[in-house]
Formats: sequence, structure tokens, C-alpha cells
Amino acid sequence: MTPHLYPGEVKNDPMGESREGPLRFAVAHPTVGFMRAFKLVFGLCIGIVGCLSLVHPLQAQDAQADYVQLAKELEVRELNTLMFAKYNDANLAKIAAFLEKHREGPEREKVLYLRAYSIWSLRRYEQAPQAYAALLAEFPKTKFKRLARIREAAAYLFSGQAEKALPRLQSLQKDHPDKPEIYARELAYALSRCGKQKEALRFMDAVEAEMAFGAKDRLLPRIKTHFDKVRLIGKPLQAFSVKDHRTGQTISPKTLNGKVVLIDFWATWCGPCLAEMPHVAKAHRELSEKGFVVFGVSLDEDQAKMDRMIAKRKMDWLHHFDGKKWKNELAVAFDVHSIPASLMIDRAGIVRAVNLRGREVAAVAKSLLQQK
Repeated sequence: MTPHLYPGEVKNDPMGESREGPLRFAVAHPTVGFMRAFKLVFGLCIGIVGCLSLVHPLQAQDAQADYVQLAKELEVRELNTLMFAKYNDANLAKIAAFLEKHREGPEREKVLYLRAYSIWSLRRYEQAPQAYAALLAEFPKTKFKRLARIREAAAYLFSGQAEKALPRLQSLQKDHPDKPEIYARELAYALSRCGKQKEALRFMDAVEAEMAFGAKDRLLPRIKTHFDKVRLIGKPLQAFSVKDHRTGQTISPKTLNGKVVLIDFWATWCGPCLAEMPHVAKAHRELSEKGFVVFGVSLDEDQAKMDRMIAKRKMDWLHHFDGKKWKNELAVAFDVHSIPASLMIDRAGIVRAVNLRGREVAAVAKSLLQQK
């Protein structure tokens, strides 16, 4: 049996001649050499194909094993089209390492989702849209498609990019006209923040009627609380009178008149509230001397804990606290059932925006301060 030769390899020829590679043999023995060279090349091709055929199964097995280990370390739980996992920077690094190592394969679908889910859960809303978009681009028919589209749009909204959220939410409305409960709140906010308040009002009225008569009335109360906030826009701030927690001075629409005011409902136990606090603090630092006021309404029960948080985060603005949690005087007056919640008031005491997130807090405040 003639051994396989590679160009540049020197072997002893069975006929007693030394030769260097198949080309030299073919020249020395035109007929026999050609056949042997052909067999050699054919054998090489078969060998290469055989080796390549083993690569994909081995890579697939490797990816499967790595995913099982990753899921174990992240404590992944799956429920139909939902996945839950422990999210932190260390686990995000593990996810990134898996995606770098395995550039293709079905396991990437779940890992891409876990990356987006982790970023979303860490409330890094400016990064989340890209993470969900990457999942949708690589797996356009993913079982997580609907949730990924909703969160991509919501993350744009929560990061103060309503203009990017709106077309995505309108696309969801077009694709799921019979399921307004999955996008109605976000779409109402996006319409309002994009200057389409009248359209937002018509949309909310239509959704409420549809859900009330479509056997979805049980889902309506939670959505309606958000709708009612959007309906406050353009109306005067309702009357109230409370004391500032630290100075005891009266706070009312009258005392706030002439200022641009953010009324911010929050609590020390509210993770999303604390995630938004740097944006509020930044706006206060930059704009307080220009007439911007932050009025925090705490839904805490523990005064000492609240005071420590105010000191730690240097929340040097107005505060109201009565220790009643969800029955807080102003929370009841403004029908607040979820936090963070906020109202932005102009100099004339008119509500101009509600439930602002991220960089929109400063952007809207600056715009209102410029108005005379």
C-alpha cells in the first residue's frame, strides 16, 4: 500500500527510488505516477472531508456541555417562553465568554436571551435595546420574540428615547391588535412623550372600551392607573398641603408656583426607584439654581432608614414622609399604585409629563425652564 505523501515530504519509493512529493513521482513515472498521485489527492480530500464532518458534532457537543454548565452556574429556570436567572456582572461576563467561544449553534438563542434579560433586570435600560435587538436579529423566529420586542421598546422608553420606542410599539400594536394589554401602557406613554397627547387620549379610550367589553376587564385596573397618569398631562396640579420632612415648611402648589417641579414617588426598598435616582440627582445638581425643584415623596415606613438613604445619596431636596407606605397622603391623592412614579410640573403649575425615566428628567426640565 503506497503511503500518502505531502508536498515537500521525502520518502523511499517502493521501486527503490527516493522522491520528494507526488509531483516529482508523476514526472518520473508518467502513467503509474499519475494514478498514484490521483489516489493520493483523492485520499487527502476524503480525509479532510471526514475530519470536517467530525468538527461540527464535536463543537455541538462542546456547546451543549458549556450551556448546561452555564445554566447551572446562573441557576436558570425556564417556564414556557420565560427564563429566569441570577443576574450580576460576574454572570454577564460568563455569558459573554460563552457567546465569544460559540459563534453559532442553537444554544446561542437562550444565551442571547439571558444576556438581554440580565441587562434589563439590572435596569441598564440604555444597553438593553441592543441586547434584545441582537437576539431578534440572529433568531428572528425565537420563542422569546414577543417579549423581546416589548422589552426592546420599553427599554428605549425607560432610557428617555421615546422617539425610538414609539415605532416599535406601533409595530407590536399592528401585529397584536387583540392583545393591547401587552403594550398599551408603554404605547400611551410613548405617544404622549412624542407630543401626540390627543392621539394618546384616543388610544387609551379605545383600549379601555375594548378590554371592558372583551372579557379582559380583570386586566384593566393596573393599566388604567397608568392611563390616568397620562390623562393628567395638560391639567393643573391638584391641591394639597404637606410639610417638608426636614424643615417643617409647608409644601403646596402655591409654594411651588414659579418653579419647574419634579414630584417623585419613591422608597428605599424600591430597586427601580434607586436605579433612577442618579438621573434625578444629576438634574437637580445641574438645574436647581435655574429654578428646578425636586420634591420627593417617600413611601417608606422606616424613617431612620429613609434618612440614611437621603444622607448617603445626598438627596438635598424637598421630602415628604408620613410612614404610611401605600397609604401615604399624597400617594392616595395622586392614585399611586406603583413606583417609581413622577409628575413634572411647569412654572404655571400645569402637569407637563408623567413617569419620566433616565435622561428625560433633565431634558424635559431644561425645556420647561426655558419657557417663560
